[in-house]
Formats: sequence, structure tokens, C-alpha cells
Amino acid sequence: MKRINLLSVLLVCLFLIKVSGQNSHQCIHCNMTIQDELHKALAKTNSKTIHFDAIECLINYLKIHDEKSFSSLEISDYKTGELTDAKTATYLKSKAIPSPMGANLSAFKHQNEAENLQNEKGGDVYTWEDIKLKFKDSKFGAVDHSHHDHYRPDAHAPIGVMGDHLHEKGGLMVSLRYMNMAMDGNKSGTSDISDTEIYNSFMVAPQKMTMDMYMLGIMYAPSNKLTLMLMQNFATNNMDLTARMIMNNMPMLHDFSTRSSGLGDLKIAAMYGLFNNHKSSFHLNGKLNIPIGDIENRGDTPMMNDIKLPYAMQLGSGTFDMTLGATYKYNCTTTSWGTQFLGTFRTGKNSEDYRFGNRYQLNLWGAYKVSANFSFSLRLLGVSEGKLSGMDPDLNPMMVTTANVNNYGSDKIKSFVGINMSFPKTSGLKDLRLGIEAGAPIYEDYNGIQMNENLSLNFGIKYNLL
Repeated sequence: MKRINLLSVLLVCLFLIKVSGQNSHQCIHCNMTIQDELHKALAKTNSKTIHFDAIECLINYLKIHDEKSFSSLEISDYKTGELTDAKTATYLKSKAIPSPMGANLSAFKHQNEAENLQNEKGGDVYTWEDIKLKFKDSKFGAVDHSHHDHYRPDAHAPIGVMGDHLHEKGGLMVSLRYMNMAMDGNKSGTSDISDTEIYNSFMVAPQKMTMDMYMLGIMYAPSNKLTLMLMQNFATNNMDLTARMIMNNMPMLHDFSTRSSGLGDLKIAAMYGLFNNHKSSFHLNGKLNIPIGDIENRGDTPMMNDIKLPYAMQLGSGTFDMTLGATYKYNCTTTSWGTQFLGTFRTGKNSEDYRFGNRYQLNLWGAYKVSANFSFSLRLLGVSEGKLSGMDPDLNPMMVTTANVNNYGSDKIKSFVGINMSFPKTSGLKDLRLGIEAGAPIYEDYNGIQMNENLSLNFGIKYNLL
């Protein structure tokens, strides 16, 4: 597994994305993929065609663009789906015929067909000039696009949540995340434990640990319902420890450090949408962990040189793991919230004869949109991880707490506060978004003796290529 050429994997995936991707048309006004053939509209110039998913989007677009600059304006005839001249069409506004953006507006090539359907469904009939005048009144045809605006700062979950959103067909996004977690001291169960107590059972007591991770992500949507994701991280673990050694019948304390760094496990994920009504959405999550991260890292200690490092210092799980779950999101005009449940299931033992416990996590977050491109977020994360099973025969469980399998598995609740930023649709940075989060545990219950978790930091950049 360690000899898998990661660069080749990434290049092959990008090639497949390139040859298979086909962009669907999107509405230039509201950015939604055009799916309703009976309500779509076009605005043409000599060099390009602009697409709209609804008549109301075309009319609202013309409020700030000169109608005379277009060579033709076309809309779909509700009866046939064929395109016809928007200026000569007749329009019916009826609650019995919903349109994509909520204005309940349909168009007809022939006036008598609009009037016949009006007699059947109810509503009001208008000419092109009439309907434009009506749209000058904000109460007529007013549509709130904010709940499905892909450019709003809280359109995605806080940066510490992954697999939270789908892309429209042909969408391609790359992301780079930095994650840092710091640990200080030790706990047994829910209580702090001193080094003196640890030395009653172990020769070495961990003091501090920092974990730094850089993660590259690639997301691609072969369809509106399916988004694929590839994630690869590079991690660095640093641990400071203190050994209690006996020299000349006298106990002496010796400080030292260990370090491991390199590629972690490769993850391939998929999100499948079950519904999306432009205000709320629900999709399934699936992820496969491919064990390319090193689980045989070694280091020097006062007791022995080139000794295998404990489980917590290794870079991967060593097992093929499957993660399954689901994500629900709900957007309002200035607020949004979501929840995601994921369960990770280990398959068999790794080459060192152990496996980590299954892991279950529940995310719950909310965000407040301060402005069109800036929002604050709050997040709660609950994590329950099972005990480590098996044992690496090269590790001495009496040497240090992190080498003992009884000291793995925990229940935690963590809280995060975050800032999310997007850029205006008219900006050259419109496809870029930034996110940052800081968090700490508010509840910890450990199996055995484990290091006490302190602050966590998540920072990320996302960029839509397509």
C-alpha cells in the first residue's frame, strides 16, 4: 500500500474528470441549474446566449441591463416547450402553475391558449410590456433568492465539516485545509491525572502534543444528484514526553520528544442527493479510507533508539475503513443550519495486528449572515470512538500510556466558533471562499489514561474551477 503512486492517482482522477465533465446551463441571475424546460428563457447577442431558468429571472435581469443590447429575447411556450419571442408572447400569472423561482409566471405563444388556461386554472393575463411594468412593483413577482444563493457566505457548512454540500452537474472544486490540534496534560475518564500517578504504572508520561494536517480536496459532480470527492492529507505529529528513570538508585526525570510526518490515508467519498427544494436539502454520505499512511514510524527515546512509535503517532489506520452517514441543511434569508451524522467502520486488522475502534460523530451547526459575503457560525461536534482492539507486538504496553491499547476510545463534545467569507458575484474572486474555525472540548470522557485535548484550529480555502 505504501508504494501507491499518489500523484498518478490524482492525475488519473483529474483526467477522468476532464474527459467526462459536461457543463449544464445555469441561470445567470440566480445561478440555479436549468431543469424546467417549460419556463426557461434566453437573451441573445451576436456573440453569446445568456440562459435563465425562469421568466421572472429574465425580467429581473433586464431591470439592470439594457433590453436593446440583446438581438432577441426568447421564452418557452408552456404548452409545447418550444422557444418563442418574449416580446410577442402572452403571460399568465397563476398560483396553480408554479414556476422555478416562485413568481407563478408562464408564457404562451398564442394569446387564446393563455386565456383558455386562465379560465381553467385562474390567474391574470399580461402582455410583455404589462408584465415588465408589474415587475417594477416589488410586491409583484418578488422572489427571495437568498436561501439558495451559492455565493452566500454560509452556502457551505463551517470549514471543519466535510462532505456537507453537492455541486451541480459539471461542477469542479478544489480545496486546501489546514487543521491544528493541541493537547496538554492527561486525563483518566473525566478527571485530570498527575504524572506521579502515571509513573505508578508507566515509565513515561506524555506532556504535550501537537497535530498539524494539510488536506487537499477535489470535488466533482458527474450529475446534479451525485458529487464525488478525493481527499489526501499530509500530517505532522510532535509529542513531548518525560521519562522517569532510576540512576544510582535515584529517580530522575528525563524530557524528550518524538515526531512523525508524512502522507496520511487517501479518502474517496461520494454524496448522493435525495432531495433539494432550494431551501432545504438532504443527501447521503459515503467514504472509503485507503490505507496508504505509514503505520511503522520509528523514533529515538532515552530508553532505546529507533523504537516503533505508539499508535497515536502513526499516520494512518492501516485498514480499509468505510464511512456512512447523511447530511441535512436548511437555509433562511439571513440564517442557516445543518446537521451531519457519520459512522466509520473498520474492516479487519492491519499489518501490525491491531485496528482502531469504530467512530461515530454528529455535527450540528448554525450560521448568521452578517452581510452578503460574511457570516459567523457556531458548531457542536459529538464524537464517540470505540476501543482499540488487537496489539502491535513491537510496542511495550508498560512503557508509555500511548502504547497501551486500554488507553484508546473516548466520548467527546466539542464547540467551535467560525467566520466564513465569500466574494461578490461581480468580483474576479467570486469562485473563492474562505473559512476559519476555533474550538475546544466542553466534555471529555476517556478510556484509561489519555492526553487532554485543548484548542483546535481549522482554516480552509475553496475554489470553484467549473
